[in-house]
Amino acid sequence: MKTESIYLDEINRLLADYLKEIENSNLKPLSAQVYQVQSKNFVRWINDEFVPGEVKKKTLKDRAEKKK
Repeated sequence: MKTESIYLDEINRLLADYLKEIENSNLKPLSAQVYQVQSKNFVRWINDEFVPGEVKKKTLKDRAEKKK
C-alpha cells in the first residue's frame, strides 16, 4: 500500500511521538520492543516498504535450500 507523502509526514511525526510514549512507559523491555517493531512495520507497510510475513518466507526458503 502506498500512502501519499502529504499524509506520511504526519504519520511519521505521530510514530515518533508514539515511540517516545513507549520509551517513557513502564512496559517491560520485551513488551516495549514488540510495540515498537509492530508500529514501525505498520508505517513501513503503508509506505509500501514492508510485506507481512516476507522475512519468514525467505528464512524458510533458505533453510530448505541448505538441506538439499
